[in-house]
Amino acid sequence: MLTPIQLQAIRDVVATGSLRTAAKRLGYTPSAVSQQIASVERVLGVKLFERSARSVRPTEAGAQLARRAARLLAELDAAEDEMRSFADAERGRLHLGSFWSAGFRLVPAVLADFLCDRPQVDVRYEEGDPQVTTPAVVDGRLDLAVVFEYGTVPHNWPSDLDMTLILEEPLYVLVPTGHRLSGKQHVQVGDLSRERWICYREDTDAARSLLRICAKSGFRPEILFRTNDYNLPFELVRRGLGVAIVPQLAMIESHDVHVIRLADPAHVRRVFAVRRAADPNPFLDHAITMLRTAAKSFDQPLSPSDVPTAL
Repeated sequence: MLTPIQLQAIRDVVATGSLRTAAKRLGYTPSAVSQQIASVERVLGVKLFERSARSVRPTEAGAQLARRAARLLAELDAAEDEMRSFADAERGRLHLGSFWSAGFRLVPAVLADFLCDRPQVDVRYEEGDPQVTTPAVVDGRLDLAVVFEYGTVPHNWPSDLDMTLILEEPLYVLVPTGHRLSGKQHVQVGDLSRERWICYREDTDAARSLLRICAKSGFRPEILFRTNDYNLPFELVRRGLGVAIVPQLAMIESHDVHVIRLADPAHVRRVFAVRRAADPNPFLDHAITMLRTAAKSFDQPLSPSDVPTAL
């Protein structure tokens, strides 16, 4: 196989028409350059130069190989530059996944930063719940995922993942205007045992969390409405059709709906950034830092007098 040194010798001898000048350009002796060329001729079985006492002239094969050598060496230089840009965190990829509410409120700052300041980075985003995005991180289809875990529904995360806590958000009860509890700052779940409930689908952690929270208070909630539309619970509560529990990031603007924080400090949802522990991607630390910065505006509980705003 041809080596870069051999290609450089052939290219420069053809370009300069002189062994001595080519050797000086390359930092070798003329004898060393001549030996490189001779080794190529011997291995390939083709004469590359016509030699005389005062000059070397490329054969047709030598001229053709010199042209190819110039292109190949240029590609090698480009490859080295490209790898250095990876080492300097100028190139690479950031494929990010997140569940809806974090994707809506935390992720855009990360995407904007990379797309504006690092245009050579391949940035992609996919929305999905943790049961979808976590396996994608393990398999390498995603580099980073924003996932959640309810305090009452712990997960056994894969051992080869690194978990960074981004946010611990409180859970709130939504009640309509005029509700008997609407003036409270905190509420015990047991105070809502006779309410009609609005909840997410049965196969979600949000639904499991609700059942466990209520079971701890000694009752099973009467769930009349199930939806995975993040807007619908607010509208149903506003119309007095039931109450609902939502995490802070999932708050949206809705008139005539009051929010009351659950009193038990264990009733929270934790948001994590997950990555493969062995992943050397240089962009992940910066992306995680940006997620934590974006989360700082959501780490304070809402006052019950506040109108819920889009979080």
